[in-house]
Amino acid sequence: MIDPRLEKMAHTIIEHSLKIQPGERVLIDSTKNCSEMIKYMVRLIASKGAIPLVSLKETDIKRELIINGSKEQFELMKIQDEAILNNVDVYINMMDSDNCYDMSDIPDEKRSLYQKYYFKPINFEIIVPKLRWITVDYPSVSSAQQFGMSTDAYEKYFFDAMTVDYKDLYKKMIPLKDILDKGEHVEIKSPKINLSFDIDGLNSNICSGEINLPDGEVFIAPTLYSANGEIVFNTPTRYQGSSFESIKLIFKNGKIIDYNSKTNLEKLKNILESDDGNKYIGEFAFGTNPNIDIPRSNILFDEKILGSFHIALGNSHSLSDNGNKASIHWDMVNMLTKEYGGGRIIIDDKIIQEDGMFIPEELKPLNEKVLSKKYF
Repeated sequence: MIDPRLEKMAHTIIEHSLKIQPGERVLIDSTKNCSEMIKYMVRLIASKGAIPLVSLKETDIKRELIINGSKEQFELMKIQDEAILNNVDVYINMMDSDNCYDMSDIPDEKRSLYQKYYFKPINFEIIVPKLRWITVDYPSVSSAQQFGMSTDAYEKYFFDAMTVDYKDLYKKMIPLKDILDKGEHVEIKSPKINLSFDIDGLNSNICSGEINLPDGEVFIAPTLYSANGEIVFNTPTRYQGSSFESIKLIFKNGKIIDYNSKTNLEKLKNILESDDGNKYIGEFAFGTNPNIDIPRSNILFDEKILGSFHIALGNSHSLSDNGNKASIHWDMVNMLTKEYGGGRIIIDDKIIQEDGMFIPEELKPLNEKVLSKKYF
């Protein structure tokens, strides 16, 4: 019997996030671990008069395909998935985490081929620009272990993050979007950050449960060649199955000209050097979810933390497009709260956020730690 909280989460995905309509073709891309939720979503999609489809892609099998893959294989995999993606309207990626490090030991040359000939064309040329889509985290015992929490505590944390009143949060994010839309120049300053970039000519976007679950951010793409300065990220980031700590990036005219990492430096090098676009910023964003408080090395949660910002290297989103077309979209999160050393974000000489708190009067409602809790 499915957990009633998952039922309510399914209704949010189908009715709030994606607003499924009769006749639409909906692809759920997930794993067997999510089977109870998948079955419920299939019934719910069908009840809307839409057409549910399911693709199960187990992580351990995906790992073997990449390790033993070739350019020809990845191109065939792309053709196989293109066939279905070009015939659906909506794409749901529901993630579970049996072992978040399953992909950590894939040889770099295989990963680069996979990124270039499968991941980039499938995700950045079809799913993101052409479909309505959402990425959803899924609760599991292994995720509780990764979060360092008991199962009960993790489930409460998970559903509290998921069940923010997104309509209320959306309204509170509108003034932040207005500031970004009218803004021209951003400066980020902290003990380990002195970074600036332009945002003029680009529009921001509010995320309130329609792209990710959990959600809560406002993002904009920086002008491509405008970033200058340096940043040392104060939270770990996990990407392509590996964990990186204290990543340092130095920018000149938009491009990373030097970098370092306390861990996995060689992997960082391979990622950044595999595609020139990977060295440019595709996104800058404020986290706004009041029920996510500390980093857990799960990007769907970490990038939404109230009091944080994140920068994504690589491909920019079609909703705020600075022209960067790369093989990655890697979100790196930095906390600005006092516990992490504090800092300021300044837009056009006006302090927007200081020590993780929004300063302008119209943004102060975003500082509220708890919004009304209602299960969708």
